[in-house]
Amino acid sequence: MRSKQQQQLRQLLTSRVRSSRELMQGLDISQPTLSRLISGMSYEIVVMGKGRATCYGLPRKIHNKESRLPVYSIDPRGDAHLYGHLTALQGGQYWWEDTKEIGEIFNQIPWFLQDLKMSGYSARSFAYRQIESLHLPRKLADWSEEDTLFASSCRGEDRVGNLIVGEESLARYFSLARELPVAIKVDTRPWIYPQLAQKTLAGEIDPAQTGGEQPKFSTYIDDQGTLCHMLVKFSPATDSNEARRYADLLICEHLALEAIRMAGHSTARSRIIIAGKQVFLCLKRFDRRGELGRLPLLSLRSVHSRIQVPCDNWIDAAIRLKNHDLISNKDAHKLCWLSLFSDLIGNTNQHFGNISLIPHQQNSYIISPFYGIRPTLYEPIAGEIPLRLFTPPPIRNEVSMERPNALKIATFFWKSAAVDERISPEFRQICYENCEILKLQSQGPRLIPQQR
Repeated sequence: MRSKQQQQLRQLLTSRVRSSRELMQGLDISQPTLSRLISGMSYEIVVMGKGRATCYGLPRKIHNKESRLPVYSIDPRGDAHLYGHLTALQGGQYWWEDTKEIGEIFNQIPWFLQDLKMSGYSARSFAYRQIESLHLPRKLADWSEEDTLFASSCRGEDRVGNLIVGEESLARYFSLARELPVAIKVDTRPWIYPQLAQKTLAGEIDPAQTGGEQPKFSTYIDDQGTLCHMLVKFSPATDSNEARRYADLLICEHLALEAIRMAGHSTARSRIIIAGKQVFLCLKRFDRRGELGRLPLLSLRSVHSRIQVPCDNWIDAAIRLKNHDLISNKDAHKLCWLSLFSDLIGNTNQHFGNISLIPHQQNSYIISPFYGIRPTLYEPIAGEIPLRLFTPPPIRNEVSMERPNALKIATFFWKSAAVDERISPEFRQICYENCEILKLQSQGPRLIPQQR
């Protein structure tokens, strides 16, 4: 009889987590009988929560790993602390329990771990390099959520932010910390960066474990005694129209960040290095501190997963997060301003991985320094340079107060790019024409915002 009840219990828990009441109803048994049944199956049942909130599930192995994975946080000194445990359950669910034994059930990888998933160039390179050792599908598009979590638990020692999943990734982090390379001197970068770029493309070294389609590597710099971690994007080393356009856009990204800082907003510190025909955009990481320290960081996408709303556009996201008391009114205005500025410089890549937030007090966030802003409207497609016309977007009434300043700074950006001799003459002409277009935008009638 008990064997039959155990089998029925397993069937009930195969699809999802269930409460005591649901199990008693499904098995038509009393609470004492259920308690004895679960006690006899303790080796295969996951008990979650306490008291009346107690529920039960079946564990699910992640490839060859146990279902319960530790999660660690790295502090600003580089030390690791246990952050909690993630247990994979049958039915695609997860049980998260922090170090205070406060838990929550998720129907997908918890929102605060979703940024451990890689995307873009680095993810494809990672998949190519690791498929044999990790026995994962050859194509990244074929990876399941379980594959992604497994990869993060095995090779997730250097992801964005300060969280590490799994004992193997933690061991790799400690190994990385012990074997930290000698910091690159600033004046040697024009010789060393082309070598690192070539090794990155050849798969001899790991690319930076971040998102984005632009190839990049991470490096450690000694800037006159100041040690810092950098992300370095680079253009192709070949002499072609496509390579020159990517080089132009990297310089524009640097100029855009300078323009944003001029407007009073915080950005990732950047620098341009030119070696031959190759351009390198160096960005100081703000989720790293000193030699080994790390700081928490979450994408706008993961925070939207937390409140379970779709990702649409930056302006609506700013208003939404402000209404949820997740960001301040000041930060909401910052994000709206950046969206307008991005529209005015042809930044069509306004996705939710290109905005990050830093955890703050009382379960809220502050907007991190801005990054990844450039005229993506003009990016090559399949090796070709498409002819595209720049058209400023219509004005949204709710952010019209931000537009005059965004227009002023965007005009300054195009003017700066139009006279920057590091940029090709062909693209400087485009920048000049766009500057003239924005000058016309500042003339004539304008929308007067409603007084509050």
